[in-house]
Amino acid sequence: MSESATNGDGASGAAEPDIERQRAELAATVGELTDRLDVPTRVKHAADERVEAARERPDLVALVAGALVVTLAVVVWRRRRGSVA
Repeated sequence: MSESATNGDGASGAAEPDIERQRAELAATVGELTDRLDVPTRVKHAADERVEAARERPDLVALVAGALVVTLAVVVWRRRRGSVA
């Protein structure tokens, strides 16, 4: 019986590094899945990246702001013109 106990201990000792490696792989996989399923955080990161890109291109921001002002002015002008007639 002592042989089976020794074999059991020996097998357990040899399997421990493999079990630890599998646990680490499983933890990494769970972490990746958690990151992929955390939509609010992904959206926030994407928005942060867009803000950074906009900060690097102030000319583009000014162009978009100008287009928005022109569009708003046209809408206001057409509404006022339409209500007079």
